Amino acid sequence: MPPIRIAAAAYSNSAPLVTALNREGVALFHGVPSMHLQELLAGRIDCALLPVAHAFAHPELVRLDRVGVAARGAVRSVLLQCHKPIDQILTVARDPASGTSNALAELLLAHQYAQPVEMVDDPTGADAHVVIGDRALLSEPAPEGVVDLAQAWYEMSGLPFVFALWVVRPDFDRLDELDELLYEAAQQGVADIPQIASRYAAELGREPAFWQVYLEQSIHYVLTDEDRAGLQKFQEMWAVHQLLAAQMD
Repeated sequence: MPPIRIAAAAYSNSAPLVTALNREGVALFHGVPSMHLQELLAGRIDCALLPVAHAFAHPELVRLDRVGVAARGAVRSVLLQCHKPIDQILTVARDPASGTSNALAELLLAHQYAQPVEMVDDPTGADAHVVIGDRALLSEPAPEGVVDLAQAWYEMSGLPFVFALWVVRPDFDRLDELDELLYEAAQQGVADIPQIASRYAAELGREPAFWQVYLEQSIHYVLTDEDRAGLQKFQEMWAVHQLLAAQMD
């Protein structure tokens, strides 16, 4: 039987989902989510860990929602770094690594802070920047402070936020096998967080305890009905937001 072809970015926040997939029967690839999406759509891989905005945009892909990257409250690694007070922010520079975090920032500014903004790709002169991942986690505070986007979402919705899920090409015929494989790998990865934390401390700095607290307390990986409700609410709110924005153009 051919190996299952799985792709995931090499980020610390997803390491507990991915580390234990280095095993027989799996061909594991690392790259960036946008590349993985294109490979998935082309049938060159079977499954990818994708930001949820990619999954929303491609309903033909199959979502697996037993495990993912989620936060109930502050996540520390998905930030809006502000160079002006919130009520003066008019332009926000996207982080090119995550459409989901950019969408979340735009949605929260409009609905939580009543501050509609223009999202831009050029960071030069922007009033705020979306910054995610290890770069956000290790960053210094911005001049006007930071907004933890997962915390702001929780304050607005009362629900956790799911950042990424495993997504499968629609014609893949070993779905049950894959779902169980990913669930078992996540359980093993969570158990291995102390070792993962030590690895990131050696590669990126800070003490192992810094990474262990982040991976164990800021993020959770086994999804609950509450997580799935948060995911559904975000999808619905984002769809309405996009519709209203299109009507105003």
